[in-house]
Amino acid sequence: MQISDTLLTELDSLHPKQRAAVLHDGNVVLRAGPGSGKTRTLVARIAYVLQTQISAFRGVACITYTNAAAEEIRRRVLRSGVRAEGRITCSTVHAFCLNEILRAFGHLTGQPVPQAGQVLNKSATQVLLQRCFDQVGIAEVLAHERMPQSTRIRRALACNETLDSFDPREVQAARLYEEQLIVRDEIDFEAMVTRAVHLVREHAHVRDLLRARFPHLVVDEYQDLGGVLHELVLALRDLAGITIFAVGDTDQSVFGFTGADAKYLTELADRADFCDLELEVNYRSGQDIITAAEAALGLSRGRLAREGAPPGDVNIEQVDGGLQDHARVACDLVEQAQSKGISPERIAILYPARGPLLDAVRSELTRRGLDFRHEGDDKLPAGSLSRFVQRCASRAVTNYQIHAASGADRADMLRRTQAPSLASLARALTTLRTDAQLPLPPSRLFLPRALQLCLDPGELYPAEAPALAWLEQLRAGLALDEVAAGHPDQDNTSSLDGLAGLCRSKNLVLQDLARGEEVIGKVLLATYHAAKGREFDTVILPGLLQGLIPRDVPIGNKKWRRPTERELAEQRRTFYVALTRAESTVTMIIGPGYETKNGYWISRGPSAFVIEMQRRLPEEQT
Repeated sequence: MQISDTLLTELDSLHPKQRAAVLHDGNVVLRAGPGSGKTRTLVARIAYVLQTQISAFRGVACITYTNAAAEEIRRRVLRSGVRAEGRITCSTVHAFCLNEILRAFGHLTGQPVPQAGQVLNKSATQVLLQRCFDQVGIAEVLAHERMPQSTRIRRALACNETLDSFDPREVQAARLYEEQLIVRDEIDFEAMVTRAVHLVREHAHVRDLLRARFPHLVVDEYQDLGGVLHELVLALRDLAGITIFAVGDTDQSVFGFTGADAKYLTELADRADFCDLELEVNYRSGQDIITAAEAALGLSRGRLAREGAPPGDVNIEQVDGGLQDHARVACDLVEQAQSKGISPERIAILYPARGPLLDAVRSELTRRGLDFRHEGDDKLPAGSLSRFVQRCASRAVTNYQIHAASGADRADMLRRTQAPSLASLARALTTLRTDAQLPLPPSRLFLPRALQLCLDPGELYPAEAPALAWLEQLRAGLALDEVAAGHPDQDNTSSLDGLAGLCRSKNLVLQDLARGEEVIGKVLLATYHAAKGREFDTVILPGLLQGLIPRDVPIGNKKWRRPTERELAEQRRTFYVALTRAESTVTMIIGPGYETKNGYWISRGPSAFVIEMQRRLPEEQT
């Protein structure tokens, strides 16, 4: 098939290794380090396959780690000039397994499709797991503390991996939990993937139908998606004959506590039927930042900045006191960056974990009146319906900001905005209604029109307007309560009432509902993990102190232990991830020690990661 001029221009602009990955006619593992243009390569691969490799009646499935990443990939593919609408499915692994396998083919295999309220939320999962702990005689073990360990055990069970490293009683509880899901006719997010794997393995006609619909599967962030997904990919490759394009980076494997392991990416790359390619150019960071990050990692990858890129600034700030001083210096750096014309949303303060450091930084940001968005806030209800409302709020706020601006400011906002498009919100609402088994309106134009009415950037709903009135209008205009009542995900059943209750009790404004999305004019405050996949002009890393990073590991009952070598390596990789978010400037803040929540002074000095990094760096950078 002929390649369009738009796609041909994109292919010509790619680095030779990126182009080789896009054009390869078989299975590919693409090792893509920070800032290497992996999303651009992935999007070009999908566009190329859609236009030249498969018929107009077939499509490509793309699995990634977050809903935001899935939407970004979909948006960029649709902008590529390729006829992709209706032919590309981008989603998280859980959504793919639920919608494209279990719901699509469950009726052909006798597998029941989840009905209203049958998909357990986090709270219900913890209650059931605690009940299982009680039944096997370990009532003293608290489910909310052992959820990550339980997930690892369940994934090991699903993959027939060795269980020697786990407490046999917790293994017994995990087996009982799986049995209870079946007895109670319920499912949780982990079980979605496991059941999808069984369906693909055991039913040839399911495999044939999947291959007919999706002859190509693209998997992003492969190192973070765990053993059960790996089993699914192998089944789709070896049993169904689907072509695989897997993208990942072993150096950014930071979710081992959930059972993710970079070994699965390596195993795929070592297969004879896969082409193993690596992207070595970092288009994001300056060379000094790249060198410092690799020194912190302790592994020289030899990655290079793009030709002509400024070297970047790597700074270490020493404070004499505790975490209050770290917060003060971090906020000084934010103000300095803003005084140089750097937009607030291009600045990030990243921290390793919740605790006194986060409290100190939040307090100082608030005291100085610096607008910030804390990505770790967990006050808003969970679930896809709550996320939809938050995305609508983000769209409404951004519309109002752009509407109120003029001239160069308006043009700059339009360029920088990351608010979701009306089309993406319409797709999300369509999915919600379909999942709730609600009929779609007879006119395909209804959803965009109804959304536009609810998100109109008029005088009634600026960012600081009371959120409750806006929420009630959205609920009524889009019949969201019907969605909540019929949706299988328990999180969605009460999320609207939960949001309304918070709006009343906390006097939330519209901006508060939009905080889960990218918002112009706010500094990001987030963990290293939450910042993964993001990029900023300026990154500030306070609290680089031994005991905070690397930090000890909780083992329950307020007891802690030192990290194992494996855990230490993963914490080192999270520090590497944090450093590589920076395009121009990264500043690390160290000191003699810190105060605990109870006021005890811990004097262990700067983080060993920083000390080791300084030792490995060339003399001119220290």
